[in-house]
Amino acid sequence: MRLFLALVFTCGFVLLQSTAFMHKLAFSGVVPDLSLIAVIFLANRNGRIMGETAGFAGGLVEDFLSLAPLGFHALVKTLIGFFVGGTCGLVFTGSLFLPMLMTGAATLVKCFLSMLLLMISGGSSASGFFSWATLIEMGYTMLLTPFLFAFLGFFKFLSPGTRG
Repeated sequence: MRLFLALVFTCGFVLLQSTAFMHKLAFSGVVPDLSLIAVIFLANRNGRIMGETAGFAGGLVEDFLSLAPLGFHALVKTLIGFFVGGTCGLVFTGSLFLPMLMTGAATLVKCFLSMLLLMISGGSSASGFFSWATLIEMGYTMLLTPFLFAFLGFFKFLSPGTRG
């Protein structure tokens, strides 16, 4: 049950991210990646399996809502969920800056993996990775991280050891 509710939250953030409401809050045409924050929260609190599952579900919903090939975002967010899930029990995210640093690093990894997948599939060059849009997305997502971590922290069923 806890896994199902965590997936609903992750997919809900993807849907919120793709609505017209978030595009009104865009800064220079860039919106923050709310589902990435949810994947980081769930992976850090619950481990690799929850991180992978939440990343895959959120990425798959994002694939359906975007023009990306099916599985593109799912693969990227699954890998991020796996790597961040390795910090479960090792990194305490109760402080203000550590979740922000994790989100910033995950945003750079997401952009790097996206660029790598595009290059492998014969798409664009590496110039998209080193752009202002990447830095704006990273900053905007990092800025919202403490607020979303605090919001998700209110839901006890998203943390291990509780029943939901």
